[in-house]
Amino acid sequence: MARKGISKKDLATIKELDLFTYFKNYEPQELIRYSRNEYGTKTYSSLRMSNGLWTSWANSIGGRSALDFFIKVRQWDFLEAAHFLKDLIENKTPIKVEQPKRIKHSFRLPRRNDNDEIVIHYLVKERCIDKEIVNYCIENYLLYEAQKDHSAIFIGYDSHRLAKYACKRGTDSDVKQDIFGSDKAYSFSISNPNSNELHVFESAIDLLSYMTLQKRNGKSYLNTNYLSLSGATTIGASVEETTVPIALETFLKDYPNIKNIRLHLDNDKAGKDTVLKIMYHYRELFHIVDEPPSIGKDVNEVLIKKASRKKHFQVR
Repeated sequence: MARKGISKKDLATIKELDLFTYFKNYEPQELIRYSRNEYGTKTYSSLRMSNGLWTSWANSIGGRSALDFFIKVRQWDFLEAAHFLKDLIENKTPIKVEQPKRIKHSFRLPRRNDNDEIVIHYLVKERCIDKEIVNYCIENYLLYEAQKDHSAIFIGYDSHRLAKYACKRGTDSDVKQDIFGSDKAYSFSISNPNSNELHVFESAIDLLSYMTLQKRNGKSYLNTNYLSLSGATTIGASVEETTVPIALETFLKDYPNIKNIRLHLDNDKAGKDTVLKIMYHYRELFHIVDEPPSIGKDVNEVLIKKASRKKHFQVR
């Protein structure tokens, strides 16, 4: 017999149960401590819990509550998960466990290298991005080469032109990460206040790849706005409970003239779900067009394949 629904009162109680408190009270044998304020589990190797939140890196999803985790990661039905947690809480009231607070450090850009030769070579030769566009970013302090590991550092600024965000992309490795203390609200972007159109991407490299494709097609690449979301996430329980990526929300507040949004997110579940979230929340406010990569996973793959094809014909 199917179980009945959950009352609003019970649901509120269930949602108060954060994932770390759940594991500490009901599955303590699963917990693994990685640092002062970061925990994981034995079963889910990519799961991390810190500061009351959890992230599953393998699935590019995260949340706060145990209910979110059961639905998004364990793939339980909403009512099944809600009743399971309700029964647990009624049988044994959980003891709230506070994780040690992370010491807050101010945002600081990595030390810059004396030159940007390795980054230029990586972006132009390996990623096929137009050298003029790479130089434009360097000259406008949007990109540089880190001194320590020669990685590419992409910078995001607030409306006062203060650096608030930076992400690192390895030039000789697969390292992709935000610099500690970065504010995702100010992700990498290139703006044109005279344009009412915004092109949205998951990464800075995809953004620059699209600009390169525009230039190759004989179009001006600086006559519009570009924004990197610095990632994408899946929906989870329902699109109604989602929020818009904070970088997009902030950009639209800073540039209220935007009327048209073109989405160029990845051809995977996280990318497609992020498109659905943006469409759901903004469909009545903006004219939105979904333009996913025509081939491959992302825009940079499109660029590399087209560049490879052009080189092949030139050789022949």
